Amino acid sequence: MRDFETFITYVLVCYDDTDMTKKEAIKYTKMYNKLFPNLWGGGDSLDREKVYELFLMGRADALAKKHNEEDVA
Repeated sequence: MRDFETFITYVLVCYDDTDMTKKEAIKYTKMYNKLFPNLWGGGDSLDREKVYELFLMGRADALAKKHNEEDVA
């Protein structure tokens, strides 16, 4: 089982070609643990992938909101 800080580093290293920030990695890791506590595998590659999926969904949501605000303005 990885400790929290080690897992955050693991996520950031694996997705270093994205612009995921440490703050986002922490946010989406906490979200994953809160929403799916029974799925947490101790910080394995599946956990990493699920955190990344939440990150992508969060970015897409923010982009959609920005686009909608521009359409209204």
